[in-house]
Amino acid sequence: MSIDIGTDPVTGKPLANWGQRVGATLIDFLIMLVPEVLLRTVLGNAIGSSIYLVVFGIYLITQWNLCDGRTVGNRVAKTQVLDAASAASITNKQAFNRYLYLELYAIVDLYGAVEGVRMVVVLAGIYGVVNVLLPLFDQRRQTLHDKFARTIVVVRN
Repeated sequence: MSIDIGTDPVTGKPLANWGQRVGATLIDFLIMLVPEVLLRTVLGNAIGSSIYLVVFGIYLITQWNLCDGRTVGNRVAKTQVLDAASAASITNKQAFNRYLYLELYAIVDLYGAVEGVRMVVVLAGIYGVVNVLLPLFDQRRQTLHDKFARTIVVVRN
């Protein structure tokens, strides 16, 4: 019996599974944990978190662009971010849009926390959960940020 690794119906590429995607993300977050803690400790939660979002964006966008769609986490998980229509490397615009939409809930959550608006924090949390779980139910295993940026995550040996 063979295990279906999931093939993208548009590009024919093998799609990364949910565990690979989560693993890659966790590795990237762990890499960026030290800068985040330092920024928040030195500059305070609001300013440090705001600057951290920029630093994390630079890390992800640079990695996706200069390393053929692969952050350090993607390399460990053996995955790659590609254009959803052509399976080509993603463009600078796609990398930026992917990061922007990926961090949308973090930005909204930060605003809600700073302003003390609990409903904003709750809605941001719901968005984050939906974004993380969507690949379990989506035919192309895409998150919301993949759909927005027109990307897919595939297995790469």
